[in-house]
Amino acid sequence: MSLSVHSLCKRFSSNTPVLNTVSFDIDDGELVTITGPSGSGKSTLLHCIAGILKPDSGRIWVDGNAIQDRKPHLRSIGIVMQDQPLYEHLSVEENVGFPLRACGETKLDIAQRVSETLGSLHLSNIANRRASKLSGGERRRVAIGRATIVKPRILLLDEPLVSLDQELKESIAMLIRRVHDEIGATTLFVTHDQHEVNDFGGSVVTMEELNSNTPKKSPLNPKIQG
Repeated sequence: MSLSVHSLCKRFSSNTPVLNTVSFDIDDGELVTITGPSGSGKSTLLHCIAGILKPDSGRIWVDGNAIQDRKPHLRSIGIVMQDQPLYEHLSVEENVGFPLRACGETKLDIAQRVSETLGSLHLSNIANRRASKLSGGERRRVAIGRATIVKPRILLLDEPLVSLDQELKESIAMLIRRVHDEIGATTLFVTHDQHEVNDFGGSVVTMEELNSNTPKKSPLNPKIQG
């Protein structure tokens, strides 16, 4: 699905906007890295697109349809957030299958799709382990599985490699690319790490840590507008 953001604004307690007239266009199936310093509004932007936060003004379109007033579960958007909130008392397979149960899928369909997802993420051997017992890298894979099992048309990843050692970073980055290719989702990958920007590839949107947080047009991708 194509994604368009136009003049998006979001304020919190102060009068200074976190997002100030943010605008850009992303093509269907494109992989885009969003970068910028801490406080520049990267996470806020993803949360507005996903419906976790409601923007104060502006428009969000998916395939030409305005979605900023839709409930999150009606947007066909998967999100992996930086703090990896999992249901700590549930097992790996229960966490990954939760979105399907919430949608009312049959037990047979859930079991089959969870099995396939766990296999693709190399989680089958810890399917029964509780989330509270997982390592950082395992939590990231579970979060990715939970976000992608419904086959979203747009996938949002908020600092998915933060606080991981180099080996795990490379492993999770390869996994994200593979998942992106397999489900064909338009993917936004947020990072403040310039090395990740260079290594991950794709197009780049840069946000400024100023009162105006409008993404600059990247010379790597003239299709993205600011």
